[in-house]
Amino acid sequence: MLTRGTLVYISQRLVLIALAVLGVSSVVFLAIHRLPGDALFSEHLHGTQYELLLHHYGLDRPLWQQYTSFVTGMFLHGDLGESLVNRGVPITPLVVREMTVSAEVGLIALIFTVGLGMLLGVVAAVRQNTWVDYVLSTTSVIGYSMPNFVIATFLILVFAVWLDNLTQSAFYFQIGWTGRFGTIGEIWLPAFALGFPYASIVARLTRASMLEVIRQDYIRTARAKGLRETVIMARHALRNALIPVITILGPLVIGIITGGVVIENIFGIPGLGKEFATSILNRDYNIVIGVFTGYAALVGLANLGVDLLYVVIDPRIRY
Repeated sequence: MLTRGTLVYISQRLVLIALAVLGVSSVVFLAIHRLPGDALFSEHLHGTQYELLLHHYGLDRPLWQQYTSFVTGMFLHGDLGESLVNRGVPITPLVVREMTVSAEVGLIALIFTVGLGMLLGVVAAVRQNTWVDYVLSTTSVIGYSMPNFVIATFLILVFAVWLDNLTQSAFYFQIGWTGRFGTIGEIWLPAFALGFPYASIVARLTRASMLEVIRQDYIRTARAKGLRETVIMARHALRNALIPVITILGPLVIGIITGGVVIENIFGIPGLGKEFATSILNRDYNIVIGVFTGYAALVGLANLGVDLLYVVIDPRIRY
């Protein structure tokens, strides 16, 4: 239940997120305008045509006027301007749509990260010093030692090449995004590739936390009362073991969001990461600024969601 203190906390955090978005977008704006060349220059436009386009986009004005216009448009009207390459295309709806796609993939990757990581960690702790523990611990070490783009490439090799050849195209698999939520190529393989290294970290942390918790006196008391082991683990041990895992969710969320830049390009997902790479190649710095702004907002909102989870997991925490 949201208390008055929690609502005040959320309001304060939203203000800080807005300031962070302003800071990030300002730094990117000033930095990218100092770079030589632009998308119009790369099209080899000359003379009046080039000057007319510069005037249309306001690029012939002093930098401070361009910056003031950018900040005013972003905060008062939610307008990030127009694309320099695809002229007339507004950036704000583009960034919002792609941010939704990136958030969709990132959310499933986060659920996968926490769910699989905790499951492996709990099983390894309960089966400590057995072959199960050794196998899971070794898998975890391999998992967080491998970059996500290596995992993504391996998954494409298995599902799009080997299985296709093995089944004589009876098992047809296509990498790409068609906008249909739920197909394996669109969402589940990218989410697995994105989340597996972080799931390995969660598994290691959960194992260590569970081993510490199950040696506490209240766990011995619960066993002495005759409670079943599954009840003790689920009701008494796992909840307390969750707190250290929740603590690292903030950095994990940032890693998953930023890691999406590579994964989206490998799997052809039309999210912020793919747009970021395309806009850099096209030197369309209006979109580059918009994508950075979208990433800053996404990271800020995701971290706010993680902080609110503390209240759900640990009742002692109040805002």
